Amino acid sequence: MNILLITDLYPLFEGEKGIPLTIRDFALGFAEAGHNVQVFRPNFIFNVQIRGRKTYKNGEYENAHVKIFNRNFLLPFRKNSVLSAYKEYFKDEKFDAIVAHMPSGIMCADIISKEYKIPMLCAVHASDITVLSDIKYFMFKKRMIEAYQNASCILPRSFWLKDKIKRILPALNKPVEIIYSGVPLKLTEENEKLLEEHKFDPKKAKLLTVSSLIKRKNIKALILAYKKLKKKHKKISLEIIGDGPLREKLEILNIKYKLDIKFSGTLSKDEVYKKMAAADIFILPSKNETFGMVYMEALSHGNIVLCSKNSGVDGIIKNDESGFIIKANKKGIYNAINKILNFKPKQFLEISKNAIATAKMFSYENSVKNYLQKIELFKL
Repeated sequence: MNILLITDLYPLFEGEKGIPLTIRDFALGFAEAGHNVQVFRPNFIFNVQIRGRKTYKNGEYENAHVKIFNRNFLLPFRKNSVLSAYKEYFKDEKFDAIVAHMPSGIMCADIISKEYKIPMLCAVHASDITVLSDIKYFMFKKRMIEAYQNASCILPRSFWLKDKIKRILPALNKPVEIIYSGVPLKLTEENEKLLEEHKFDPKKAKLLTVSSLIKRKNIKALILAYKKLKKKHKKISLEIIGDGPLREKLEILNIKYKLDIKFSGTLSKDEVYKKMAAADIFILPSKNETFGMVYMEALSHGNIVLCSKNSGVDGIIKNDESGFIIKANKKGIYNAINKILNFKPKQFLEISKNAIATAKMFSYENSVKNYLQKIELFKL
């Protein structure tokens, strides 16, 4: 297949700040499976500035042998300007399918799909739900709904997003299929072999989170739950990996309550994996998390993972079997961790094994196959 991926959430080069790698990893998986993939990255300049991202010049880029065509728009994706950019970059191409991610990508893809009669599949992220439900984005809501109606398939990134899109748009008469993410099978299998060497000591349990330190990630609730836990379990520890605008305030809480939390800042992927391998419990009580690859990475290391209800990997984790689905507040976090800290080592090991089995089932390799199957089926 010749696939055009349209999204503003695709890195122009390795290490571009503020751009997660999930969509890029899908594109590389498509290419490795023998398909031709090109990327159109439409940037609404106002949105780029609000998000604190750097604006790069219009033109052609290449990242891991995938061609990316970057175009900046001063106005939010008018038909003539979008088609002009498309003709400039792709006039000689014949695409079998357009795959669109994020609101900007979906609005641009809809224009191109209608003009050139190319089947379009629309992924659904938490950002799309915000546009559909927040009155601030009323001027874009109609265009998003029109795009969904034009799409051959809607592809939510998680189970809770599937439920959400169906509730928000009950009249949407389109197939809705989940496209999840995963970690490489090799990593999961390596961790599976090392699992028996990990000894769980509930009295000295290691708690870990990896997150941008922003309000939506809800790290303050984790710290307050940890404060309460420390009164009962004095030798447990918590490490917070990541950085962001709330770091200083969170560190002040740590000092105020004398909690000995370790703030490690931003670490490399390998360093994060080492921390996960040493940890017992991974907690990220985010609100409105699209999916969260970090949950899958923690599962693959045998961590007992705590995820907020109706967010992240809710629907992949089985409660009390491969992790815990919790209410995203201090009480919910405290109750779940306190329960785990009363586990016998054998009980902890059983859930760790289930966590790794879950990561294997939803591996990167399987996620790419799943995605390609959806494109093949619905591009007709």
